[in-house]
Amino acid sequence: MALSLNPALDVNYLSQIYGDDASIIQIIFEAFLSDSLPRWKSLKSLIEEENIAEAASVVHGIKPSFTMAGLTGIRLKVEALERDIHNEVETKEIVAHYLRINEDVERIIPILEEEAEKLGHLAS
Repeated sequence: MALSLNPALDVNYLSQIYGDDASIIQIIFEAFLSDSLPRWKSLKSLIEEENIAEAASVVHGIKPSFTMAGLTGIRLKVEALERDIHNEVETKEIVAHYLRINEDVERIIPILEEEAEKLGHLAS
């Protein structure tokens, strides 16, 4: 039985890596929402404060979680943001880049929340 997940997610990737294991996918989504998302949100102020070393560390640390949660399209954008930070692109340009990615992140949050809840019911 194949899980029916929102097509806004990289369903092929999730299926390839986790199969039909609803409980594992639920854990991944919840971990993204409870751990990676707050770290993502903290990134904007680090960039604005020009705390480049910490911003680079945060973005590097959370980058894999985008892929793990089936957000492979956003992951590519986060990689580009990381390059901008490492290349010390002008702060206002990095903030603008962050904000563009954050629009995608904000759109996907309700989908992850809904899918995690749905998967929780399947797993129990």
